[in-house]
Amino acid sequence: MLFARLALLAGLAVAACSAIVPSTAARLAAVDPLTADPAALELVVILPPGLAVSPGSARLTLAAVRGADRVEGTFLLEDRVPPADLSLAGGATARGLALGRQEAERMRALQAEVAGWSREGAAQGALGMALGGCAIGAGPASDATGSVLIRVRKDGPFLPLVAEGRLADLLGPEVLAAIKPCQGAE
Repeated sequence: MLFARLALLAGLAVAACSAIVPSTAARLAAVDPLTADPAALELVVILPPGLAVSPGSARLTLAAVRGADRVEGTFLLEDRVPPADLSLAGGATARGLALGRQEAERMRALQAEVAGWSREGAAQGALGMALGGCAIGAGPASDATGSVLIRVRKDGPFLPLVAEGRLADLLGPEVLAAIKPCQGAE
């Protein structure tokens, strides 16, 4: 089950090795994505000047595997107000993201389906997050950095997951260079 809990971190670690905050990684290892409360999951993405999240592109994915059985659900993340006490440097912006009520219910239904598998063997689960970016003005600088904070309990603190990760390392230089202009106010 430890593998299941670390799957989100593994994907980030490949891209952001030194940007992953070890203490947050350790805390997330104790979170089981198959039983975590979907309504409690919240993210804050800190974006550098020149970069915005493309409308409708922020998604959370829950995948579960048991032997040859695999199910996966993708859930749209909605905007949330980021924490007021967040300090942003040099023109950076923060975007809060969480599941809306209907998407949280859809995720709970998938978790319940996977829970039914327990009679035939334990399942492994993984959470992932994806979002599309778009350029504002000239876009982000080639050395721009971004951060991700995560909260897994409604009353819990936001924990730094990715701290000042270079976008070129997180996305790859080709993807960073290919970011298209935003289509309206972001």
